[in-house]
Amino acid sequence: MNNITTILRTLSFRACRGILFSLLLPVALSCEKYVDFPADEDGRIHISAMLGTGEQDKIDVTVSQPAMGNETVTAEAVRLYLEADGTPVALTKGEQQTDGTVSYDLEGTFAPGQKIVLRAEAEGLPSVKAVTTVPRSLPQIRIEPRVVESYRDRDDAQNMADLYPVRNFHIVLDEKPQDNSYFAVQILRKTVYDIIGTPSDYMLEQYLSKSGIVKYDDLYSNTSLTEGGAISSMEKELLLDYSGGEMLVAPAEDEDGKSVLDLYVAITERRLVSASYTNTGGEQLINYEIYEDFEYDLKVYRLSPELYHCMRARYIVEESDAPIHLGFTPVTYTYTNVVGGLGMFGAVSMYETDWFRIN
Repeated sequence: MNNITTILRTLSFRACRGILFSLLLPVALSCEKYVDFPADEDGRIHISAMLGTGEQDKIDVTVSQPAMGNETVTAEAVRLYLEADGTPVALTKGEQQTDGTVSYDLEGTFAPGQKIVLRAEAEGLPSVKAVTTVPRSLPQIRIEPRVVESYRDRDDAQNMADLYPVRNFHIVLDEKPQDNSYFAVQILRKTVYDIIGTPSDYMLEQYLSKSGIVKYDDLYSNTSLTEGGAISSMEKELLLDYSGGEMLVAPAEDEDGKSVLDLYVAITERRLVSASYTNTGGEQLINYEIYEDFEYDLKVYRLSPELYHCMRARYIVEESDAPIHLGFTPVTYTYTNVVGGLGMFGAVSMYETDWFRIN
């Protein structure tokens, strides 16, 4: 009886295995199916613009070259037209750069709520149209600088001794978070010096030459829901380089009915230089002190929804973990609101603080 049961079980297993193999075979073969798709024989006009920043407003135009076909059309041949609420906007065309980009400077500024329409065309290329709306103005903003302790990354082996201080810019906007409301923030920092006493002319010149140098500070995004959670520049939520500086882009969080953005930067230590010297006659000892300090300037942008989605798509593609030629790469997507072409066409409303120090 046991032998019969064993035989039946063996036959049943072999039958199931045969059925499973017959089901999986087409799937396995389908992985090797040849897929034919038409090659793009035309180039595409590529637009890159973030309007509403004021003096930095410009539109960059390039032409993507096709894998097969005519490659003679360049951005120099593209004709660009721009309207704000139906009124033409004057454009000043620049020289074509070595990478093939042609930049257009805009004259004038845009107001919140304005509908901006861009059209571009060139002989031999598909015509392009893109539309965006300048987002509503930013409300009153309150900035609460504070120092918090955090770990450098998410390593489970860390302990309390691995905590280190970082500066937290807690930005509060007087409005409740809404759908399709996205923000970007840039932090600028410059060095300033407070002088007590009278340093020598040479020493004073050395310090003043370094004063007022502005740089974009390194940004960190909060990767935890609580203060002191793990943060790291290697785990930025959505950080992009734009116009020479790092920009953190993210929806706002809710805090008691207000919108908040939390940014973190590494703390730069303030320094004190204390010295003395004798005057030219060698009669009087002159003491002086020089305090090195830092001032900050924050730029907060409200992004049009299409601009946020374009930036997010660009970030996802750039942050893919493996080169595209390897296959089995993380799934990415490309978002563009440039109909007939490629790129990003969006607008912002901007709020900029005055330069301030943190005591």
